Amino acid sequence: MGETLLRKWLLADFGLDVVELTPVAYGADVAAQVWRAVTATNSYAVKWSGAGTNTGHQVAAFLADSGLPGVPELIRTSEGGLWSVHAKKRLTVTPWIDGTRAAETGLTDEQWSEYGVLLRRVHDAEPPPRLRDALPKHSHIDARTPALVDEVRRRLEAPDGDVAEELAAVWKQYDGIISDLLTNRPPAPTGARVVCHGDPHIGNVLVDKHLHLIDWDDVIHAPREQDLMFMLGGMGDVGPTTTAQQEAFLTGYGPHTLNQETVHYYRHVRAYEDVINWSHQALTGPDEPYALQVTKGILTTGLAALAVQ
Repeated sequence: MGETLLRKWLLADFGLDVVELTPVAYGADVAAQVWRAVTATNSYAVKWSGAGTNTGHQVAAFLADSGLPGVPELIRTSEGGLWSVHAKKRLTVTPWIDGTRAAETGLTDEQWSEYGVLLRRVHDAEPPPRLRDALPKHSHIDARTPALVDEVRRRLEAPDGDVAEELAAVWKQYDGIISDLLTNRPPAPTGARVVCHGDPHIGNVLVDKHLHLIDWDDVIHAPREQDLMFMLGGMGDVGPTTTAQQEAFLTGYGPHTLNQETVHYYRHVRAYEDVINWSHQALTGPDEPYALQVTKGILTTGLAALAVQ
């Protein structure tokens, strides 16, 4: 999308007269584009995305408006909305956080404890019934992943290029794990549900003087284990990497008896989503070699290895 058009949208929709726009590399979400937008007085994070659901932004706005520290506020449109829509994608604006991505710098044990406190506050939040009832009960990524399975398998039957050939070898090597992910999902949990971020690894955490949990596209109404499983191993550098870090997070989070069957379910779901979606990206782009390495990591030491135990 052209910079001139984006400036026009920001002025018309949000009343922001932007003097500088800078594209920002943004994680693994190929459905999103992010910019830093600077006006004469402030800086903003601008996201144009077709991912997730509208409900995530409503939850983020509810949490921020409730004063929950660590959840960035959403800048309202000129008409009071939380987003505008262009080309069937949502345009959202939040204040720019001049910090670093936690996945790049890591967190200290003290910060891991702070993050436990933050995620507990999210889970303990009580949105109004209308918003709570509108929350998705299942992952939108999980719902669209089966359509990719046949395409990935078809492409791997006649791999085109070095990355595809290596991915085909990886799929053959880990055929047992992949078959388990595709055909052997555990029973869905039936426990009490809370507001879950859905993707709370520290690639979605920004650090300045405090921690900020961003990217609320994947919000889901689910047992706490949906989010907590990210802190229990298999996430590489975007989760705790030492026992001390994990204990610091859980201490900050506070009392909760983990349901291991529920952890297993959400670990299995996420591993399935990740293996298929990263494999698809390795075949179709962007960043095919990187996507291949991520896929290999998930299968060797990541969530998939844990999910089928």
